[in-house]
Amino acid sequence: MDQRFLLLNLFFLCQLGSAFQSRSSSQVVPGTFSANGAGLPKNSRGGSIYTRYRPYRSSCDIDDGLPCIESEALSIFISKLGLNPAPSITRGFCDNVNSLGSIAINCTCSGSVCHITEINMDNAGLTGVIDGYVAKLGYLTTLDLSNNEIHGSIPHEIGKLTNLIAIDLNGNQLSGTIPASLGNLNKLRVLYLKLNLLSGWIPQSLGNLSSLQLLSLRSNKLSGEIPHELGNLSQLVQLRLDDNELYGELPSELGKLSKLIEFSVTSNNLTGKLPKEYENLKNLESFAVGGNYLSGPIPPFIAHWTNLTSLNLMGNDFDGGLPPKIFNVTSLEYLWVSDLKKPGFYFPESANLSNVYEVILRDCSIMGEIPAYIGNWSWLRVLDLSFNNLTGEIPDSFQNLTLYKMFLTGNNLQGKIPGWLNHVVGYKGDLSYNDFTFPEPGKEHMYLSSNNSKKDMSLNTRKINVEPKNRTVIYQIMDKRCPDKKSKFHSLFINAGGEETTIDNRHYDADHNTSLFYASPNHWAYSCSGDFLSSSSNSSDYIKNMTCGVASVEAPLYEKARLCPQALTYYGFCLKNGNYTVRLHFAETVYAKDEDHSSSGKRVFDIYIQGILVWKDYNIKERARGPNKICNETFTANQVYDNTLKIRLFWAGKGSAYNPPSLNGPLISAISVTPDFKVGGLPFAIIVVITVAAIFIPLLLLAFMWTMGWVGHKELREARVELRGTSYTVKQVVDATQNFSSKMEIGRGQFGIVYKAELPDQTVAVKKLSPHSKQVIDQIGREVYTLKTVKHHNLVEFLDSYSKRGLHLLMYEYMEHGSLAIALFDSKSNLILDWNTRFNNCLGIAKALKYLHEDSRLKIVHRNIKPSNILLDGELKAKVSDFGLAKIYEEENLNVAIGAGDTLVYMAPEYATVNVITEKADVYSYGIVLLEIVSGKRDADFKSDQETVSLIDNACVLHSKGKLVNLIDAKLPTYNREQALTILDIAILCIDRSPSRRPTMSGVVSVLEGNKNIKEISKVDTPSA
Repeated sequence: MDQRFLLLNLFFLCQLGSAFQSRSSSQVVPGTFSANGAGLPKNSRGGSIYTRYRPYRSSCDIDDGLPCIESEALSIFISKLGLNPAPSITRGFCDNVNSLGSIAINCTCSGSVCHITEINMDNAGLTGVIDGYVAKLGYLTTLDLSNNEIHGSIPHEIGKLTNLIAIDLNGNQLSGTIPASLGNLNKLRVLYLKLNLLSGWIPQSLGNLSSLQLLSLRSNKLSGEIPHELGNLSQLVQLRLDDNELYGELPSELGKLSKLIEFSVTSNNLTGKLPKEYENLKNLESFAVGGNYLSGPIPPFIAHWTNLTSLNLMGNDFDGGLPPKIFNVTSLEYLWVSDLKKPGFYFPESANLSNVYEVILRDCSIMGEIPAYIGNWSWLRVLDLSFNNLTGEIPDSFQNLTLYKMFLTGNNLQGKIPGWLNHVVGYKGDLSYNDFTFPEPGKEHMYLSSNNSKKDMSLNTRKINVEPKNRTVIYQIMDKRCPDKKSKFHSLFINAGGEETTIDNRHYDADHNTSLFYASPNHWAYSCSGDFLSSSSNSSDYIKNMTCGVASVEAPLYEKARLCPQALTYYGFCLKNGNYTVRLHFAETVYAKDEDHSSSGKRVFDIYIQGILVWKDYNIKERARGPNKICNETFTANQVYDNTLKIRLFWAGKGSAYNPPSLNGPLISAISVTPDFKVGGLPFAIIVVITVAAIFIPLLLLAFMWTMGWVGHKELREARVELRGTSYTVKQVVDATQNFSSKMEIGRGQFGIVYKAELPDQTVAVKKLSPHSKQVIDQIGREVYTLKTVKHHNLVEFLDSYSKRGLHLLMYEYMEHGSLAIALFDSKSNLILDWNTRFNNCLGIAKALKYLHEDSRLKIVHRNIKPSNILLDGELKAKVSDFGLAKIYEEENLNVAIGAGDTLVYMAPEYATVNVITEKADVYSYGIVLLEIVSGKRDADFKSDQETVSLIDNACVLHSKGKLVNLIDAKLPTYNREQALTILDIAILCIDRSPSRRPTMSGVVSVLEGNKNIKEISKVDTPSA
């Protein structure tokens, strides 16, 4: 697949080469140079040009050759790039043909005057920066600085080079943002900025590049939404945005790119459904959206892409099965799908994937038997049907195949394993965790089927793994270790991937075996399944070394780690029944280097304890705030009732599947398991007293010392947070709030106090959380981790957090105009909310709630929607805040919300009375907010009359009389009557006492955007998946 697109790129570059020569009939001189200036005119003379690096000589007193401004610009440009030794550039440069390795600088000459038109310095060992002086080379058509170590930012001056046709800066260490000025280059056909460290949003101005054919921004640190303006790139053939931090929905406008051949947005944080407009992408050959949070059914229109050769839908949240017609797209060569939710599907009765090379249908809830027609796919080399619900036997037709890899792990397959698999599978296979029958020792002859010969009798288990043979094997091991189920142990310590060691009087067992299944002589075992995507990987990759040590007493636990491609499961045997604390030790040691671009790689996997998902999409590096840094996570293992503990780490297809070194899958450094129950020794009461004293006396002393300023400053000076691409120490942030001065306070609420932090180059909001129990603080830490992927333009952007030594901070974007409550109800506020602003805010809040309820991967119920939790930015755009925190605090104290002042006014009846909470509770709160926005009155301040006692009552009475218009704020000088009544009608639906009769937020958005009417959402509808 990569070779095919390499040829595609070469094809377009050849087109560009033809275009360069056709620009004029003038002579094209391939002017290259040598490092010592050989070949330059002997009589060149002129003034000196000085830079920070060295002086240059240039002649500007003649009328031919290279113009003086270009020779000077080229000299400065080359010297700043760090070419050493730097050549001399004169006006006669284009008259001499010299070479310097792979570097080439070409000129176009017309008569006696020449201009620089092409710069090609691919893989030239450059380590400097790109100087803005390059903008003086006004005739430049090609700029290729790829595969170097250039750092710094991309100068915005490049946007002045309006003759540029190709820019290739891939494979460097460029940082900063993509200049919006690149949108001025209307002749540009190729823009390659992949494999750098670029951050910020993709400029909307790139949508102006009407000639662009190839666009690759993959493997950077770009965030924000994909600009819908990219849908204007009518000539685009290749679009690669994979391996970034992009979020939001896929723009439907991209469906207009009728010439598109390659589309890849893998490994981002995209949500929503695949737009129906994408059916128009008839020329697609490669479509890759794996490793996101896309939902809904897989659309059948994919089968209409008759040129499709590669389809990657892995690692999303799609529902249902794979449309049967996709199995008849005869052009398909790569079919990658995983993690489809139940109820799943059966293979179709017939299929024609005659050209398919790789089929991965992993964890797709596929039921039934493996169809025999797979054996007719003669080009098939990789088959992965692992972790499904397949039954029956391996089809005899598989004898026709020549497979490189075959994975059938974790199904319910039965019967004998045919010996001919030795010849069918060339490199690696896995048949573990099934229900195959195996011969007893000495009775192998009874195991032969009619299709097996004597030489086929023994399966090559070095090539085809069968251990553990089935799920009962684990219990058989336990029975041998613990006869009569007599539990012996109450703890477990494993140095995953490492040697035997003792830390804090805890003895960690060695775990350095490289097999896929290993049962320790002690009371544990592990199994590993799957295979790395890297073609050069081998069993040595299962153990990874840390190249950069950590400063910790637990450092020996991180010297090595165990890496597994897909599913890594640890079993603890012979444990006393009860609850345990499980501590998992992590450090990212693989995706760690800037020089090979692996530092931008993301390792994402799920964590299960006792079969329960305790952490979805865990990212070691993000959690630890960088590579080669330790991060420990603590969980509770409840109900170890059969003396067995199971810890499972599972890669579901998210993260950087393709980034070098392509070693995907879970990575763990150590496991510690300790009991939550009494284990002999002193009486429990005495232990409690001693423990409390040992914990709280030092804490009280520490708190006193902290208050006095004797400790803590070192920690605050060393700990760092990332705020929109800029790194600050926590002390800088605290100082920016004037040490949490009341002068900098901008809000307070149920969760803590919010301060304004004025940093040197930006202003942020810092929420200092109120002190709570350790359990709540730990849960906030986990919730904060997930909030980083919850991004929408109508949600206040969460930036980073800090939690240590009793100081718990959340950092958000700063909202200049404060809360909607202040704007609407505070008589001291100078803000004026005209009708357009109010309408747009009603729509914006609805979009935010729709995203939280239906489109985000977390499916969040806010629980506390009210005007004080809706903030206004500099343009009075509404954004919802405090999402994701209400649940945590209320789980500690169910009466918190009821006792939180005006919160009860916005609380749905079923929530306030019986504590039943669904997304319809937010819909109820939203309805009240709508009434307040339109009326300009706060429900809590409503003055009762003879008929009504609240704003809600008043709205219902006016609605029954057909006089809702009387609710509209009299202070509004003008307003759109139709819009106002529509909003009030929506509000009446939202505040219905029956949750089932309230609309969904997607329905509300549809009405406000004019795509539906009130009657269409007044019926009971269910959220889209």
